[in-house]
Amino acid sequence: MRTRTIPPAQFIFVAILGLVLSGCGGSDLSGYRPVQKASQDAPSTVAAEVIEQPAGPLNIPQETQVSHQPVAAAQEPSDEILPVSALVPVNVIDGSKVSALLKTAPAETAIQPVSATAEPKEEAPRTVQLLIPDKSFSRDPASKGWRVSYDDLDLLKVLNMEPVTENAVELMPAWLKGLDGQRIRLRGFMYPTFEAEGIERFVLARDNQICCFGRDPKIYDLVQVDMHAGKTTDYIPPTRAFDVIGRFRINLESEGGKHLGLYYIEDAQIVDR
Repeated sequence: MRTRTIPPAQFIFVAILGLVLSGCGGSDLSGYRPVQKASQDAPSTVAAEVIEQPAGPLNIPQETQVSHQPVAAAQEPSDEILPVSALVPVNVIDGSKVSALLKTAPAETAIQPVSATAEPKEEAPRTVQLLIPDKSFSRDPASKGWRVSYDDLDLLKVLNMEPVTENAVELMPAWLKGLDGQRIRLRGFMYPTFEAEGIERFVLARDNQICCFGRDPKIYDLVQVDMHAGKTTDYIPPTRAFDVIGRFRINLESEGGKHLGLYYIEDAQIVDR
Protein backbone atom coordinates (compact mmCIF):
# COMPACT_ATOMS: atom_id res chain seq x y z
CA MET A 1 0.00 0.00 0.00
CA ARG A 2 1.20 3.44 -0.91
CA THR A 3 1.41 5.88 2.01
CA ARG A 4 0.32 9.57 1.39
CA THR A 5 2.45 12.14 3.07
CA ILE A 6 0.55 15.15 4.47
CA PRO A 7 2.39 18.45 4.15
CA PRO A 8 3.13 20.14 7.47
CA ALA A 9 0.84 23.14 6.78
CA GLN A 10 -2.17 20.95 6.06
CA PHE A 11 -1.39 18.84 9.09
CA ILE A 12 -1.51 21.86 11.34
CA PHE A 13 -4.84 23.04 9.80
CA VAL A 14 -6.40 19.55 10.30
CA ALA A 15 -5.21 19.45 13.91
CA ILE A 16 -6.71 22.85 14.68
CA LEU A 17 -9.98 21.89 12.97
CA GLY A 18 -10.15 18.77 15.09
CA LEU A 19 -9.72 20.72 18.26
CA VAL A 20 -12.46 23.17 17.26
CA LEU A 21 -14.92 20.39 16.40
CA SER A 22 -14.18 18.57 19.57
CA GLY A 23 -14.79 21.73 21.56
CA CYS A 24 -18.21 22.26 20.00
CA GLY A 25 -19.38 19.03 21.49
CA GLY A 26 -23.08 18.54 20.84
CA SER A 27 -23.66 22.00 19.36
CA ASP A 28 -26.26 22.14 16.58
CA LEU A 29 -24.52 23.19 13.41
CA SER A 30 -27.52 22.80 11.13
CA GLY A 31 -27.81 26.54 10.74
CA TYR A 32 -24.21 26.94 9.87
CA ARG A 33 -23.46 28.12 6.37
CA PRO A 34 -20.02 28.66 5.00
CA VAL A 35 -19.19 32.22 4.16
CA GLN A 36 -19.13 32.78 0.45
CA LYS A 37 -16.70 35.19 -1.02
CA ALA A 38 -18.53 38.15 -2.43
CA SER A 39 -18.17 38.82 -6.08
CA GLN A 40 -16.33 41.96 -7.04
CA ASP A 41 -19.29 42.99 -9.22
CA ALA A 42 -21.92 42.47 -6.50
CA PRO A 43 -22.66 45.40 -4.23
CA SER A 44 -21.48 45.19 -0.65
CA THR A 45 -24.13 43.84 1.73
CA VAL A 46 -23.00 46.23 4.45
CA ALA A 47 -23.15 49.18 2.10
CA ALA A 48 -26.65 48.20 0.96
CA GLU A 49 -27.83 48.00 4.55
CA VAL A 50 -26.45 51.47 5.30
CA ILE A 51 -28.23 52.98 2.30
CA GLU A 52 -31.55 51.25 2.93
CA GLN A 53 -31.57 51.96 6.65
CA PRO A 54 -33.93 54.88 7.42
CA ALA A 55 -32.25 57.95 8.77
CA GLY A 56 -32.55 58.33 12.51
CA PRO A 57 -31.48 60.88 15.06
CA LEU A 58 -27.79 61.59 15.05
CA ASN A 59 -25.79 61.98 18.21
CA ILE A 60 -24.04 65.22 17.45
CA PRO A 61 -21.63 66.60 20.05
CA GLN A 62 -23.09 69.53 21.93
CA GLU A 63 -20.58 71.99 20.57
CA THR A 64 -21.37 71.03 16.97
CA GLN A 65 -25.15 70.88 17.15
CA VAL A 66 -26.98 73.34 14.95
CA SER A 67 -30.25 74.85 16.09
CA HIS A 68 -33.07 74.37 13.61
CA GLN A 69 -35.44 77.01 14.94
CA PRO A 70 -38.08 78.16 12.45
CA VAL A 71 -37.10 81.35 10.70
CA ALA A 72 -39.74 84.03 10.69
CA ALA A 73 -40.92 84.93 7.22
CA ALA A 74 -39.88 88.33 5.97
CA GLN A 75 -42.56 90.89 6.55
CA GLU A 76 -44.27 91.79 3.33
CA PRO A 77 -44.31 95.51 2.50
CA SER A 78 -47.55 97.36 3.17
CA ASP A 79 -49.73 98.16 0.25
CA GLU A 80 -49.89 101.68 1.45
CA ILE A 81 -46.51 103.42 1.05
CA LEU A 82 -46.25 106.24 3.61
CA PRO A 83 -44.14 109.26 2.62
CA VAL A 84 -41.60 110.64 5.06
CA SER A 85 -43.65 113.78 5.55
CA ALA A 86 -46.49 111.59 6.84
CA LEU A 87 -44.51 111.16 10.06
CA VAL A 88 -43.23 114.66 10.78
CA PRO A 89 -43.11 117.95 8.90
CA VAL A 90 -40.03 117.81 6.70
CA ASN A 91 -40.42 120.66 4.25
CA VAL A 92 -37.70 123.26 4.22
CA ILE A 93 -39.91 126.20 3.35
CA ASP A 94 -42.73 127.98 5.07
CA GLY A 95 -45.83 125.90 4.35
CA SER A 96 -48.22 128.32 6.01
CA LYS A 97 -48.66 130.71 3.07
CA VAL A 98 -49.56 130.08 -0.53
CA SER A 99 -47.20 132.85 -1.62
CA ALA A 100 -44.23 131.06 0.01
CA LEU A 101 -45.01 127.85 -1.87
CA LEU A 102 -45.52 129.49 -5.23
CA LYS A 103 -42.32 131.52 -4.89
CA THR A 104 -40.34 128.32 -4.43
CA ALA A 105 -38.79 126.85 -7.54
CA PRO A 106 -40.31 123.51 -8.57
CA ALA A 107 -38.45 120.31 -7.79
CA GLU A 108 -35.48 119.59 -10.04
CA THR A 109 -36.09 117.14 -12.84
CA ALA A 110 -33.73 115.15 -14.97
CA ILE A 111 -32.03 117.30 -17.59
CA GLN A 112 -32.66 115.94 -21.06
CA PRO A 113 -30.02 116.52 -23.75
CA VAL A 114 -31.07 119.25 -26.15
CA SER A 115 -29.84 119.55 -29.69
CA ALA A 116 -27.78 122.63 -30.40
CA THR A 117 -30.22 123.60 -33.13
CA ALA A 118 -33.38 122.77 -31.18
CA GLU A 119 -35.34 125.64 -29.69
CA PRO A 120 -37.34 125.26 -26.50
CA LYS A 121 -41.03 124.99 -27.21
CA GLU A 122 -43.42 127.05 -25.15
CA GLU A 123 -46.95 125.84 -24.72
CA ALA A 124 -49.34 128.28 -26.31
CA PRO A 125 -51.89 129.81 -23.95
CA ARG A 126 -55.30 128.20 -24.13
CA THR A 127 -58.27 130.08 -25.46
CA VAL A 128 -60.26 131.11 -22.41
CA GLN A 129 -63.88 129.99 -22.62
CA LEU A 130 -66.57 129.29 -20.09
CA LEU A 131 -66.92 125.52 -19.77
CA ILE A 132 -69.27 125.39 -16.77
CA PRO A 133 -71.78 128.25 -17.03
CA ASP A 134 -74.00 127.08 -14.17
CA LYS A 135 -73.32 125.29 -10.92
CA SER A 136 -75.29 124.65 -7.74
CA PHE A 137 -74.03 123.60 -4.32
CA SER A 138 -75.52 121.65 -1.46
CA ARG A 139 -75.40 122.99 2.08
CA ASP A 140 -73.78 121.01 4.87
CA PRO A 141 -76.40 120.54 7.61
CA ALA A 142 -73.91 120.66 10.49
CA SER A 143 -71.81 123.69 9.52
CA LYS A 144 -74.38 125.44 7.30
CA GLY A 145 -71.61 125.87 4.74
CA TRP A 146 -71.70 125.15 1.02
CA ARG A 147 -69.97 121.94 0.04
CA VAL A 148 -67.25 122.90 -2.45
CA SER A 149 -64.56 120.75 -4.12
CA TYR A 150 -61.28 121.63 -5.78
CA ASP A 151 -62.85 120.79 -9.12
CA ASP A 152 -65.17 123.75 -8.56
CA LEU A 153 -62.13 126.01 -8.08
CA ASP A 154 -60.11 124.60 -11.00
CA LEU A 155 -59.88 127.41 -13.57
CA LEU A 156 -58.69 124.99 -16.23
CA LYS A 157 -61.90 122.98 -15.89
CA VAL A 158 -64.14 126.01 -15.40
CA LEU A 159 -62.63 128.46 -17.91
CA ASN A 160 -60.12 126.42 -19.94
CA MET A 161 -57.60 128.90 -18.53
CA GLU A 162 -53.90 128.01 -18.65
CA PRO A 163 -51.97 129.97 -17.58
CA VAL A 164 -54.03 132.00 -15.11
CA THR A 165 -54.46 135.52 -16.44
CA GLU A 166 -54.42 138.81 -14.55
CA ASN A 167 -58.15 139.27 -15.12
CA ALA A 168 -59.04 135.73 -14.01
CA VAL A 169 -61.42 136.92 -11.28
CA GLU A 170 -63.35 139.09 -13.73
CA LEU A 171 -63.77 136.15 -16.11
CA MET A 172 -65.07 133.79 -13.45
CA PRO A 173 -68.72 132.70 -13.82
CA ALA A 174 -71.26 134.20 -11.45
CA TRP A 175 -71.67 130.96 -9.46
CA LEU A 176 -67.93 130.93 -8.62
CA LYS A 177 -67.63 134.63 -7.82
CA GLY A 178 -70.77 134.27 -5.71
CA LEU A 179 -68.87 132.04 -3.27
CA ASP A 180 -66.72 134.99 -2.20
CA GLY A 181 -67.69 135.82 1.38
CA GLN A 182 -69.78 132.64 1.78
CA ARG A 183 -69.21 129.93 4.37
CA ILE A 184 -67.95 126.79 2.65
CA ARG A 185 -66.72 123.31 3.50
CA LEU A 186 -63.67 122.13 1.53
CA ARG A 187 -61.74 118.84 1.77
CA GLY A 188 -57.99 118.62 1.24
CA PHE A 189 -54.56 117.86 2.73
CA MET A 190 -52.36 119.93 5.02
CA TYR A 191 -49.12 121.05 3.48
CA PRO A 192 -46.24 120.37 5.93
CA THR A 193 -45.34 123.25 8.20
CA PHE A 194 -42.46 123.97 10.53
CA GLU A 195 -44.71 123.48 13.55
CA ALA A 196 -46.24 120.24 14.80
CA GLU A 197 -48.80 121.91 17.08
CA GLY A 198 -50.26 125.31 17.82
CA ILE A 199 -50.70 126.06 14.10
CA GLU A 200 -52.71 129.20 13.34
CA ARG A 201 -52.27 129.25 9.56
CA PHE A 202 -51.55 126.59 6.96
CA VAL A 203 -52.03 125.75 3.29
CA LEU A 204 -54.73 123.29 2.26
CA ALA A 205 -53.56 121.37 -0.82
CA ARG A 206 -55.68 119.65 -3.41
CA ASP A 207 -53.91 116.28 -3.07
CA ASN A 208 -51.07 114.74 -1.12
CA GLN A 209 -48.90 114.47 -4.22
CA ILE A 210 -48.38 118.20 -3.81
CA CYS A 211 -47.64 117.79 -0.10
CA CYS A 212 -45.24 114.86 -0.27
CA PHE A 213 -43.54 114.71 -3.63
CA GLY A 214 -43.04 118.31 -4.66
CA ARG A 215 -45.38 118.35 -7.66
CA ASP A 216 -45.53 121.88 -9.04
CA PRO A 217 -48.98 123.11 -7.95
CA LYS A 218 -51.28 125.50 -9.74
CA ILE A 219 -52.46 128.57 -7.94
CA TYR A 220 -55.98 127.13 -7.72
CA ASP A 221 -54.66 123.89 -6.15
CA LEU A 222 -53.75 125.71 -2.93
CA VAL A 223 -55.96 127.47 -0.41
CA GLN A 224 -54.54 129.49 2.47
CA VAL A 225 -56.38 128.76 5.72
CA ASP A 226 -56.45 131.07 8.74
CA MET A 227 -57.88 129.54 11.91
CA HIS A 228 -60.59 131.20 13.99
CA ALA A 229 -59.11 133.79 16.36
CA GLY A 230 -57.67 132.08 19.42
CA LYS A 231 -57.94 128.62 17.86
CA THR A 232 -55.09 126.44 16.64
CA THR A 233 -54.62 123.01 15.15
CA ASP A 234 -52.00 120.30 15.29
CA TYR A 235 -50.16 119.06 12.25
CA ILE A 236 -52.19 116.54 10.23
CA PRO A 237 -50.02 114.20 8.11
CA PRO A 238 -50.85 114.46 4.40
CA THR A 239 -51.79 110.79 4.31
CA ARG A 240 -55.12 111.81 5.81
CA ALA A 241 -57.63 114.13 4.19
CA PHE A 242 -59.82 116.39 6.32
CA ASP A 243 -62.44 119.13 5.95
CA VAL A 244 -62.02 122.83 6.56
CA ILE A 245 -65.04 125.01 7.28
CA GLY A 246 -64.81 128.78 7.08
CA ARG A 247 -65.46 131.96 5.14
CA PHE A 248 -64.23 131.77 1.55
CA ARG A 249 -62.39 134.66 -0.10
CA ILE A 250 -61.26 135.22 -3.70
CA ASN A 251 -58.38 137.64 -4.24
CA LEU A 252 -55.69 137.30 -6.91
CA GLU A 253 -52.36 138.48 -5.52
CA SER A 254 -49.37 138.94 -7.81
CA GLU A 255 -45.81 140.14 -7.53
CA GLY A 256 -43.47 140.81 -10.43
CA GLY A 257 -45.89 139.14 -12.85
CA LYS A 258 -46.03 135.95 -10.71
CA HIS A 259 -49.27 134.93 -9.01
CA LEU A 260 -48.90 134.30 -5.29
CA GLY A 261 -52.43 133.57 -4.12
CA LEU A 262 -56.04 133.31 -5.23
CA TYR A 263 -58.24 131.46 -2.72
CA TYR A 264 -58.44 131.86 1.06
CA ILE A 265 -60.51 130.55 3.96
CA GLU A 266 -60.83 132.73 7.03
CA ASP A 267 -62.26 132.12 10.50
CA ALA A 268 -61.67 128.42 9.88
CA GLN A 269 -62.29 125.30 11.89
CA ILE A 270 -61.18 121.74 11.13
CA VAL A 271 -63.28 118.60 10.91
CA ASP A 272 -60.69 115.81 11.07
CA ARG A 273 -62.45 112.57 10.21
